[in-house]
Amino acid sequence: MKKGILLACVMLSVWIGCAKKEEAPKIAGYIENTGEKQILGFRYPQGWVIVQDGSGRYTAYSSQEVVERFYDYTVKGKDGGRLIVSLEKMDTLRTLDESINRLKNDLSGSGFDISEVKAKPVQGVPGTQVHYSGFVDAKNKLEAVEVVAVKDSFLCTIKYEAFNKFFPGYQAVFDTALATFRFPVSAKDLKPEDLAKPSTKFKPFENNVLKLTLPDNFETSFPQVKAPVEFSMELKGYRADCTIRIDVMPAQKLSIEKVVEQNAKFYKELSRSETTIDGLKSTFLNYSPTKGINSRVYFMVKNDKIYRIIFNYFTEMKADFLPAFEKTVGSIVAK
Repeated sequence: MKKGILLACVMLSVWIGCAKKEEAPKIAGYIENTGEKQILGFRYPQGWVIVQDGSGRYTAYSSQEVVERFYDYTVKGKDGGRLIVSLEKMDTLRTLDESINRLKNDLSGSGFDISEVKAKPVQGVPGTQVHYSGFVDAKNKLEAVEVVAVKDSFLCTIKYEAFNKFFPGYQAVFDTALATFRFPVSAKDLKPEDLAKPSTKFKPFENNVLKLTLPDNFETSFPQVKAPVEFSMELKGYRADCTIRIDVMPAQKLSIEKVVEQNAKFYKELSRSETTIDGLKSTFLNYSPTKGINSRVYFMVKNDKIYRIIFNYFTEMKADFLPAFEKTVGSIVAK
C-alpha cells in the first residue's frame, strides 16, 4: 500500500512539474510595422498575423486560429494573445483623465477586475496604464494591460491581452510595442533625410506590361518613348537622384548573353553579376555615372522583349536605398 501511495505521489509530482513547464511558443524576433504615408510605427512578433482596419488601428494575433476567440469569448479553441495599437482622432476632445475614467467604467461594466492603474508615458507623452482581468467562463481567464495617452487631438492606445497562460508568456510583446512606438509625423514636419528614405511599406503596381511592388512613398510616371523603346516607366521618391527606370524594347531573337554583350559598352562597368527576375536569368552591371551616385543596370529577356532596369541612388544613403531598390527589382513580373 505504501509503495502504491509513493508511486502515485511521484506520478502526481511529475504531472505537476510538466504542467508548470507548459509555456507559450517562443518569439523568434520582431518586425517593424510602419503606417502608410506617416511615420507611425511599432514592432510586433515575427510570425504573428497583423490586420489593419484602415482607421489607424493595427491588431497582431499570435496565430490565425485564435482570431475568432477575441471576437467571441465563448468560442472554444486554442489560447493565444493579441496586440492592439491604435491612434484615434477624437471627434470630441477629452483629457487623459477623462479617457481613463471612461475605460475603467467600460471594464467594470463588462465584468473585468482592475488590479492596477499607474502612470506610464508613451514616448515622453503622459500616459496611464491599466491592468485588468476576468473569467470569460468557468475555465478561461482573459488578462490585459493597456496604456492610453493623449497627444493633440489623438487618443493613443497600446493594448496587450491574452488567454490563460499566454499572458505572462507574451508580456514582452507589450513591452516591445510600447518601447518602439512612434507617434505620427506629418510630411511637413519631417526632416529632408526622413522624407528621402524609401518607405519600408511597399505597394503594388500592375498594368498590361508588368507588375511589381514599390516603396509606398514613391510615385510612378511614364516618360514618352522613342523607338526602339516601346514602354518606359519611372519610379521616383523625394530625391531626384534616387530613381528606378524600366524600359522595354524588342529583343529581335537575341539571347540574354548577346543583349549584355551589345549593351555593356554604354556603361562604365565597375563589376557585374547574375541574379533571377521573374524566374529568368538576369545580368546586372554596377557603375557610377557621376561622383556620389551609384547605379546599376539589369538586363532580362522574356517573350522576345528586352527589359532594361536602371536604378540610381545617393552613395551616402546606400543602406536605405539599395535593399529597397533590389526588393522592387526582384518583384518584377513581365507579361
